[in-house]
Amino acid sequence: MTFYTASLLASGLASVILGLFVYLQGKDRAPNISLALNTLAVAVWNIGQGLGELAPSQASVLLWTRVNLAGAILIPATFLAFILSLTGELKSRRTILIIVAALTAGFLLSDLTPWFVREVAAHPHFRFYPVPGPFYFVFPFYLLAVVGYGLFKLFSALGRSYGNRRNQLFYVILASILGFTGGVTAFFPTFNIDLPSLTYILVPLYLIMVVYAILKHHLLDISMVIRRGLIYSILSLVIASFYILMILLLGQYFQNLTGWNSIVATALFVFVLVAVFEPLRGTIAAGVDRLFFRNLYREMLRADKLAALGAVAAGLAHEIKNPLASLKGMTQILPDNLDDPEFIKNYTEMAPRQLDRINNIVEALLRIARPQKYVLTGVDLSKILDDLYHLLENQARKKNIIFKKEWEPDLMVQGDAEQLMQVFMNLILNAMDSMPNGGTLGIGGRRREGEGIELEVSDSGVGIPAEKLKNVFEPFFTTKEGGTGLGLAVTYRIIKEHFGEIEVKSKVGEGTTFKIWLSTRPRA
Repeated sequence: MTFYTASLLASGLASVILGLFVYLQGKDRAPNISLALNTLAVAVWNIGQGLGELAPSQASVLLWTRVNLAGAILIPATFLAFILSLTGELKSRRTILIIVAALTAGFLLSDLTPWFVREVAAHPHFRFYPVPGPFYFVFPFYLLAVVGYGLFKLFSALGRSYGNRRNQLFYVILASILGFTGGVTAFFPTFNIDLPSLTYILVPLYLIMVVYAILKHHLLDISMVIRRGLIYSILSLVIASFYILMILLLGQYFQNLTGWNSIVATALFVFVLVAVFEPLRGTIAAGVDRLFFRNLYREMLRADKLAALGAVAAGLAHEIKNPLASLKGMTQILPDNLDDPEFIKNYTEMAPRQLDRINNIVEALLRIARPQKYVLTGVDLSKILDDLYHLLENQARKKNIIFKKEWEPDLMVQGDAEQLMQVFMNLILNAMDSMPNGGTLGIGGRRREGEGIELEVSDSGVGIPAEKLKNVFEPFFTTKEGGTGLGLAVTYRIIKEHFGEIEVKSKVGEGTTFKIWLSTRPRA
């Protein structure tokens, strides 16, 4: 077995695993179903070609070639279905899909006849290569047209996207370009193009990019709640398969090169390979850990902290809030029962203020502890920003802080007005606190092309050290003296529950910028 054949079969097996995984993560979702079908078509294409390389007779090679080409014929249609479902255009482009489906059916029927492939014959670069019929010459142009249209839709969606959605689309585009570049090179001999086929190199890279988009950027909203040990087991199995395959191929090459066919010589050679590549295995494992699981682990840790915090808050909330209400009521009637006006004055100023602070902490804990029942309506974010500006303008002026207003009117989104008000209140107050000696506080809001609004709160304050930046959304983490560390944790949760994205950038001595993206599309 050559490395070319082994790579085809390994890519086919990996495609089957990936397709089943994607389908099981969203059996009722069109993007998952279409991507699963696409990867299974890639699997048929690769496995058919690989088994054709191993087939003993010319007739059996022709059979596997027709299987291989059946997978290739299905790839453009399933790819386009995936792209249109991913970009939300599946229904609006139904006519195009029907046309592509009809052409696919025609190509599949012709694949059973000499109209697509007459026979297979020896070729300088292949053991056997298809002798094309008339439809075979047409198919590459059809492939390029459908894939080109799909990539056009992807690039259009990329221009309208933001936050993590943009990352997802970027890696889908990259994977698609790699995969189809590899696929196109398989047709070079048909048109007498004297360039090597790169299928066995680029298709594995395509699969890696898709897996990366799923694990790193939650493509198709696949949340990796699977235990890390299970993921490692799957990855280890894949790596071990390639590892063993490489050893066997190199062992065979060693025997052919030296003429040593003894078991002892081969065993010695394998032992040397294992010793040499063992450090490489550890490096690969460490790289996988950094690449896929560092942020995943951080998200799981944050979720674990929130769950623990929720359990504590739910148990303590009623015990604390009821006494607070009674104590506050008693405090307010104390002036009618005591004779010391000075004491009463100080007590009535101090006690409610402290009690309100405790009550606010309890409310914040409850917001983190369990999801709020949002009242989803049309919310004008520009109105919220106007209200906050007028509310905080005098306070900012006393601190020598200049407001820089850069928001457009009528920034409408679907959400809960009270919760979104809290988000921007938290961010603006944090920005003001970061500028004890004054500075500039910028607030921006603008529509993005498509269905999205981008908002920004920036300051010219002290900034956040790089090593602390990754912790800013964690409960009880704070960089300011006397802070509770709950404001940004609440902010993060509210944005996520509004199906939005939030990110932070900061540099010590230069300030901090929070960016938020919210959809204008209603969500169920």
